[in-house]
This record gives sequence, structure tokens and C-alpha cells, in this order.
Amino acid sequence: MPRQLVHRQAVAEVFLTDYSAGPGPAYEVAVQLPLSHRIFDASGGEHDPLGVAEAFRQTVVLLCHTSFDVPLHYRFLMESFSVKVLDTLRTQSGAAPLTFRLAVNDVTRRDGAVSGVDVSGILTDGARDIARCSAVARGVSPEGYRRIRQGRDDQYPNQRTVPPGTAVVTAERVGRSSDRDTLISADDAHRTLFCTPDPHNFALFDHPVDHIPGMVLFEAARQALRYCSGEPAAQVAELSAVFPRFTEWRTPCEVSTTPLAAPGRANVYCIRFTQDQALTAELELTAVLRP
Repeated sequence: MPRQLVHRQAVAEVFLTDYSAGPGPAYEVAVQLPLSHRIFDASGGEHDPLGVAEAFRQTVVLLCHTSFDVPLHYRFLMESFSVKVLDTLRTQSGAAPLTFRLAVNDVTRRDGAVSGVDVSGILTDGARDIARCSAVARGVSPEGYRRIRQGRDDQYPNQRTVPPGTAVVTAERVGRSSDRDTLISADDAHRTLFCTPDPHNFALFDHPVDHIPGMVLFEAARQALRYCSGEPAAQVAELSAVFPRFTEWRTPCEVSTTPLAAPGRANVYCIRFTQDQALTAELELTAVLRP
């Protein structure tokens, strides 16, 4: 799979291997999830649900380029995203190949060209449905992106910025093996958390970006849940997210984690990212708490 089709620079960060566009709306994408990855950790014998989410993000970008002629130099904005684990995906040698089977629910056009898609997909190993994903994505020209960003499209950070009075959370508190992979900082005196990723973490940022992208916010949300619950092995069972604004690098981004009362559903949380009292992302996350 050419890395340009999924907006990655590092070949190792491409989780797709092939695709097939059949007659009518049929569309399938072959997936190879990483067995060894700093963030999408499969060391516990199961693939990481957020690795599935990243594979689907790449799938949506691929679909837009190959089926809807969105130019390669366009930027993609995810307006909403969801992933739900349907069955356990264990890591094993000789495992059946994985495939995303896609459905295009809606297509928006501007000036005769496709500008956005609403896509859903089922990840299957041929015998079992593993996960269900959906996303609404919008393709934006470089000129349009510059207008949207209002002069912030070239603001790339050169180091991790931690708000005064906070400290980067230690790796073992959030189920990581290195503090460099910790994406949150804590002010324990005021019981507040902040999203503070390291821009030189190349497992997350294999090319410079002018804002903190959604996949990084997913991992920050998982780490915030692990930290607040005191469960460093907590895993994502289901996640849905909306992104009303960009999450900027240079403004402190507070992360709040609130348990939700959901009849028949345990361990459901609302996780919100705010900057200057404005919401940049909101997630509903269902967790599996493990010893």
C-alpha cells in the first residue's frame, strides 16, 4: 500500500496492505495490525482497539483518494469517529487475514467534486466480525485549510509543553513502558489533567502536524481514564467522538473524565478536551477494567 494514500510517511505506520473496489458500492481493504508498536500495544496477546481505529482512519483516507478522486495533497478533517469491539482479536502466527468491508452512507460535494464522506465498516477475519467503525470525514484543499486555520497552519512545535504546576504522568500509571509515551500531565493539587504529547514521539507523529490530531486524543483519553480510575490496564471496548474545534499545541488543553450513568452499561465515561473554555473534542468511552 503506497504510504501517500493513507497520509503516512513511515512505511511501518501503514496498517493497510491492499484494497479492492468491486461493482457498485462494494469496497474491501486488507488490514495488517502491528504485532509490536509503542502505542498500539499487542503484548498482552490481543490487538489494540485503538490500532483498529487507526487502521480505519487510514481506510477512510484511502477510500477518498481511490474512489472519490480527492487529490493527494488535500488535508482530511474527521468530524466524528467511532469504534466498537465486537469480538476478541488475539495475536497469533498464521492468523486469518483481516478485512474491512465498507459501506458509504453519504457523500457531500462542492463545486462538482467530493468534499466529504460518511463511511462505516466491519473488520472481519472471514469467520468473525471483530469490530465496527464509522467516520464522517471532510477533504480540504490547501487554500481552504489555510483559511480555516487562520494563520496557524505552519505552527509546528519543537518540544513538549507542560503547563506550570503540572508534571508528566509516569508511564506505569497509564500502562506505558516509557514516560515519552505518556500523553498527559497532572496538577495533583488542583486535580486537573492536561493533554501534553511529545511532538517528537514518532510512533504518533511520523510527520509534523500543526494541531493535535484525533488519534492522539484517543490515546490521551485512554490514558486519562487509566490515571483517574487507577486501572493502568483498562482497555477500550467502545468509543465515539466528535471534534468541534482543532486542538492546538500552544494552548493548555485540559482533560476531564466523568463517569456516566448508563442503564445496562458499566464503566462508561465522558472525556472532554477544552482549551480557553472551548470544547475541542468530546468522547464517550466504554472501558474494560482488567487486573
